[in-house]
Amino acid sequence: MDDEKEVHSLVLEKRQIEAKLKLAGGDDFHFLLQDCSDLSDIIDEIEDVSSQMGEKEHAAFESKIKFSRKIRRKAKDMKNFEQHLVSEYESKHITLEHGKRMVSIIKLLRSKDTAKARRETAIFYGFLEMGSRLEIINDLLLKKRAQVEREKRGVEAKLSGLEWLEKEPPVDEGKVKRHEERERLDAQLSKMWQAHVQSLKSLPLCALLLKMKEEGLGKIGFPEISAQDAEALSSFLQKNRLETKTAQELHEMAGESEQKLRHLGLDLPLFRQEVLEREDFLFGIISFSAESHKPGLAYLSAHDEAARKLAERRAELERTKGTDDAEWQRAERIGRKKEELAGADKAALEKSLKELRALQDVLDGKVEPAKDKENEKGNGIAGSILKLLGKK
Repeated sequence: MDDEKEVHSLVLEKRQIEAKLKLAGGDDFHFLLQDCSDLSDIIDEIEDVSSQMGEKEHAAFESKIKFSRKIRRKAKDMKNFEQHLVSEYESKHITLEHGKRMVSIIKLLRSKDTAKARRETAIFYGFLEMGSRLEIINDLLLKKRAQVEREKRGVEAKLSGLEWLEKEPPVDEGKVKRHEERERLDAQLSKMWQAHVQSLKSLPLCALLLKMKEEGLGKIGFPEISAQDAEALSSFLQKNRLETKTAQELHEMAGESEQKLRHLGLDLPLFRQEVLEREDFLFGIISFSAESHKPGLAYLSAHDEAARKLAERRAELERTKGTDDAEWQRAERIGRKKEELAGADKAALEKSLKELRALQDVLDGKVEPAKDKENEKGNGIAGSILKLLGKK
């Protein structure tokens, strides 16, 4: 990681700050920081009250009363704080030295010497600055830990992928090619089937009725019609010079007006009987879909020599379908994995993983962070805060 040095520096600074705070406030130094914060608030409030003293001398009586109550509350707050400090010392949340200094600061506030009280509070302001810096460091380290974990998972995933590729046997190209050939044959046969269906639907209905009778097209999904009805319909079409009309064209004629049909010289009663009453049959032919009715290879082969040869080859390939498909799928997985890991170097990844784990150990406190020259000289942020206390 580019910011490895920063992580070591932050962890080292965190340890230095925590060590100083623990020295002043024990392992649970948050109590000390809260006391420092309370003391700072009291000083701010007393300074605020002191700044209003002259102003309130000329204020209305009611304002003076309210201000007087405010002063009494502040005096009570200081007394309560002193009592709290005794409890903090007994609980070992604060040292005797720091407790005495806070009490002396309260006395300075009572004597209205706020300037000196603030000067004496410098060490506690230093603790507060350290606490604030510690919060920033903890937040930064939390983000660094998440970043390291993400990068570690990514490296581990790549190494796992490389190891998987190493263990995979070479791809059997023969099986892959047979699978791809069978896919091509399926596509070709499907295309031929669609063309054949379209050619049947484009036949004049008289010719199609004959094919239905001779070839049994009902077996491949075409609508059924009895031999007697087919003969009657075909006879009507021939007598009325409609023998060249397709099912589509006759279906369109059925939607024409009677006046137009008479103009064509048609026998309307017979037209209604033979055509209009068979609209469902005509629509069944028109709507027949090659997609929803897969070809019977036997039928297609019997009526198309090219299809027969393709079907024979496909039948040969069907015998090894299971193993061919499995090998093709494995080859696809290997290809995707190789593409995903393009440019990945195992040695570099292993080195990176080792560094990330070492950095994670530093973040988790399992090993000591490396000290840089800046920290050794005390010129870092932690060093400047510690110097503020005059005890570096």
